[in-house]
Amino acid sequence: MFEIGGQTFASIADVRQHVHNLLTETPLNEPLTGIDGEIMHELFLHHPEAEEKLDGQEVDHFKVGLHPQAGACAFCVVLSDGVEDTFSMKKCVSGWVRETGVDKTQSKPGPSKKAAPKRHTNVEQAVYAPGISGLLDRFQRVVALHAELGKEIEQIQKVLADESKG
Repeated sequence: MFEIGGQTFASIADVRQHVHNLLTETPLNEPLTGIDGEIMHELFLHHPEAEEKLDGQEVDHFKVGLHPQAGACAFCVVLSDGVEDTFSMKKCVSGWVRETGVDKTQSKPGPSKKAAPKRHTNVEQAVYAPGISGLLDRFQRVVALHAELGKEIEQIQKVLADESKG
């Protein structure tokens, strides 16, 4: 048994399951507060690029948002200056295990929990908050998809231009 952010876990598998549940069950752009915020903060500090991501700023809060390139749910750190950055929780947990020296096999995982269904993977499946907040989330997603599509079109045009020359 060990403690992260004020919560006791029986195994690393339980930590990973808890983090997965946060990612899939937390409403988009809602700050993670209380114990969940503390768990995120403690784990985030073990990310291999935590210092670069903080860039001398303080953490304001953590949230679940959409990854700007992939469009899938991702954990985000929101800094005191309002800058947001996504990060890999897998890297955080791995860093925590490595840096604390916790034996991954020291305890057996708790009872198996049914994984929550994935959400927010594409525009049709995304769940948005009601009102202006949801509308802004949808607009940001469309803008990100538009930028991604533009890059794809440029690559295709380049390939076609190269092919027509040769």
